[in-house]
Amino acid sequence: MAEVIVRIGLNLQARQPLLITEPYELQGVHPEATPLIEAIKAVAAGSDVTVIPSDPARLHALLATDDQRSYEGLIRSHTRRLTQHLARGGAFLFLQGSQPQLMAGLPAERLATFDRLKWRHLGPVIQRLVRGATQWTLAPAPSSMWADAAFADLPAADRLPALWQTVFQALRVSGSSVGGGLPPDSTPSGHKAPPTFDPTEQWRLHLAALARRRDELNAALHRRIRYVGPGTDLTLELPRSQVWCTAQLVSKAGVPFVVNVPTEEVFTAPHKNSASGRLRVARPVVHGGAVIEGIELEFRRGRVVAAQARTGQDALQHLLATDRGAGRIGEVAIVGNVGGSLPPDSASTPAWQTGRLFHHTLLDENAANHLALGDAYPFCSRSLLPWALNSSQVHLDLPLDATVELS
Repeated sequence: MAEVIVRIGLNLQARQPLLITEPYELQGVHPEATPLIEAIKAVAAGSDVTVIPSDPARLHALLATDDQRSYEGLIRSHTRRLTQHLARGGAFLFLQGSQPQLMAGLPAERLATFDRLKWRHLGPVIQRLVRGATQWTLAPAPSSMWADAAFADLPAADRLPALWQTVFQALRVSGSSVGGGLPPDSTPSGHKAPPTFDPTEQWRLHLAALARRRDELNAALHRRIRYVGPGTDLTLELPRSQVWCTAQLVSKAGVPFVVNVPTEEVFTAPHKNSASGRLRVARPVVHGGAVIEGIELEFRRGRVVAAQARTGQDALQHLLATDRGAGRIGEVAIVGNVGGSLPPDSASTPAWQTGRLFHHTLLDENAANHLALGDAYPFCSRSLLPWALNSSQVHLDLPLDATVELS
């Protein structure tokens, strides 16, 4: 997994500095990520590796006591370190855990206030990274709290090992993953050994397949995308300047990298005023420390006109009220069967085959076709002034149990 993160995700260059943190929720890396960090340091030998640790208990205390001043000081300090590292030409690894119960019971309005405070400082740095200032990637980092949420049906002692194995499969670093081979120790006695299983080579083949699917979609010049499934029938228009993309980008220094592993998607940005119909989100999502389940949205002329959730209704309403773009669609994505010629099929992805709700955006979005509320990626347009694309502080991926129709 460390090889895939460093060689494929980051494409870390010789002696290039590396900063490992998690700026989105925990303001640092969870302590339980230490084994993965040590493996990454070993792969990145020769580079100066800096780790910003998280203190989840302190973070919870700041929000529980509504200590905005101390929280803003924490965010300012974190953002300053990110900016300084970027000035050095360093690469960034954001190791994301999932702590779905960390802020449980806190008022949704307070969580929304702290989230806006965070993005006021962090947003400009993230936008520079999205525009290719340097290499960066997101990767999952298993923890006990995440394992308890995703594997509540297993005995407590079995949950974290099961989560690690599932993450290995989703990241195509185990022999059981789609398109993978057999691990070297799986050959029966007396039989010729198969070729050594090389996850980085499997990833190169996978990224090439994603690129072929991207090129196929760009050549087709589709102007409409429709999602259809239980509780979902949503149609969006695609601007003439739109471009289908993969998660593999190129930095301003000319270094290719992958912004998140795993990745199973080809995506683009729809016209911000075009969404029409309804959708039902198939998996729980986490935003600003709040868990929202059973989301159903209705769109008219691109904007959410009705919204409900089975749990987290207050958090959903605060999310949609973040700014003018929070209730519009900024991304549409197709997941599965990425080699070209075949229609999309989420069931072909390793993440889907696990049969799990991950309670983790990075894994859940790569298990199923999805779209995202909020900000569009500017590189999804050939236009110098992409006025048709949505702009927002929010970018929230919504996995769907839906098929895709293109026309």
